[in-house]
Amino acid sequence: MTNDNKRVNIASELARADECLRAAAVLVDAGLLHDAESRLYYAIYDAAVAALLTEGLEPRSHAGVSSLLGLHFIKPSRMDSDDGRLFARIQKYRVEADYSREFVVTDAALREDLAACTGFVTRIRAIVATSLG
Repeated sequence: MTNDNKRVNIASELARADECLRAAAVLVDAGLLHDAESRLYYAIYDAAVAALLTEGLEPRSHAGVSSLLGLHFIKPSRMDSDDGRLFARIQKYRVEADYSREFVVTDAALREDLAACTGFVTRIRAIVATSLG
């Protein structure tokens, strides 16, 4: 991947993260909480991919994103361990929201998740900005 290509791909991932955050907010306001939870996961997933791309890493799976994020950003303290826990929790909630009939989420909890995921994306943007200069 060329440096220009890397920048384009990172910008694309961050734009997708922003779009997912906006979609999640609309879905929360519409009371479509399960779909909103799924969009929150994809917002932080896309942001995490952007961060990994700064290191020249191109994950091939959702598990790969989680693993590489932990290895390259959480463990070396480039991101807080709370961000790693947030990613894991929202990833789990996305699967449950999409596939489990028993998954229950409240409006208040989802609004907290929206705020937390917005913060996650903001922190990734700072990492990207520092990495790309």
